[in-house]
Amino acid sequence: MATSVPSDPIPHQINRLSSLPDELLVKILSFLPIRAAGRTSVLSRRFRHLCEIVWETSPSLELLSREFPSLRTATAHFVTMAEQTLLRRSPSQPLSSLCIELERYFPFSPYQAESSFLNSLFDKACSLGVRHLTFKGCFFLPTCWILSLISSINSLQSLSLPRIVGDWHKYSVFPSGVTLTNLKSLSIQVYSTGPVKLNPLLSQLPSLEVLSIGHDAPHAFSLSSQTIRQLNLFICKHCWEHNPVELSLPSLELLQVQNYGTLGLPHIGGDIPSLRKAVLHLNFLHQNDCGAVAGLLNSISHAQELILHLKESDYETDPFPILLEPGREPPKFPNLKHLEGAMCFHEHNFEAIVSLLRHSPALESLKLVHKASFSLARKRKRDMIGDQCCPKMLMAIVTTFISQIFI
Repeated sequence: MATSVPSDPIPHQINRLSSLPDELLVKILSFLPIRAAGRTSVLSRRFRHLCEIVWETSPSLELLSREFPSLRTATAHFVTMAEQTLLRRSPSQPLSSLCIELERYFPFSPYQAESSFLNSLFDKACSLGVRHLTFKGCFFLPTCWILSLISSINSLQSLSLPRIVGDWHKYSVFPSGVTLTNLKSLSIQVYSTGPVKLNPLLSQLPSLEVLSIGHDAPHAFSLSSQTIRQLNLFICKHCWEHNPVELSLPSLELLQVQNYGTLGLPHIGGDIPSLRKAVLHLNFLHQNDCGAVAGLLNSISHAQELILHLKESDYETDPFPILLEPGREPPKFPNLKHLEGAMCFHEHNFEAIVSLLRHSPALESLKLVHKASFSLARKRKRDMIGDQCCPKMLMAIVTTFISQIFI
């Protein structure tokens, strides 16, 4: 009687995970959110053991409240997760990165007993030598109060804070005695109905090199630091006043500015003599923003590289000058070597770019991209600007650039 030959297993039914070493599986699981990694424990006892190893040894942790959609039990589950993954962690297993996300419905606040739980999280992170700390959500927690809790974590190298809400008047003043002497990168969002003074905080950060600010406030503010080398400025305007943003950053080398909102651009300028590169994404521009744009260009005249993206507001029905302020001298860029521009090349922008090329004697490379600027609800503007933005204008600009090189 003939014996049957066993057939080869179907490829998708082969258990390839069982042949992987524990070290590799732990590495793979460490890339998953904590709750997602925990779900793999139902596969086998081996995975239950591996999940415990991940929670105890992973160099990064994410405590995300959105992992628990049930409002009734979310807080208890979040506390349990934090206790198992962070508070019970052995001091022999250092923690490099910690991300904490709390949704609005979480009851933690400086006015309630649960604040001591957050304090215990920060104390544990401090003892583990955490270097990168990120907050997500947490809109109900005053930033200044959070700073008072983490102000002594000397190991921190980067910190991302939630929005500063000015209505929390009791915590609207930054704490003194911040000892984050190794902090190199700070990300912070300002959302306030009153003035927020950031310089007292910056003066306590002697190693700060990268500062990212999301500014959603109607008031003027200033930034002063001797050490900042990169500034990322995101501005959302909700009022017509052109309140200034004053910069006193003598070591700044890279400036990135991007604006949101439909009410134009504030005046940005100041002392930035070491600037090497500027990246400007300016949107929703109106006619009365011409002075703000021209002032910003004059402030970055030391740059060697300029990336300039312009988008006019759809509420403007006619082309208007935005790069050059009528009646004033155009900005000069004696050190500019690389220029990239993306905008609608109507007649005013054409003249402005030609003028900019003539005042950039060191220019080596040029990249221009035409962006149609119109709204489907405003056909008149679409037709008018579309007729004026012909390729001949771009060719004329290129001709000007080439002739400038060989003169």
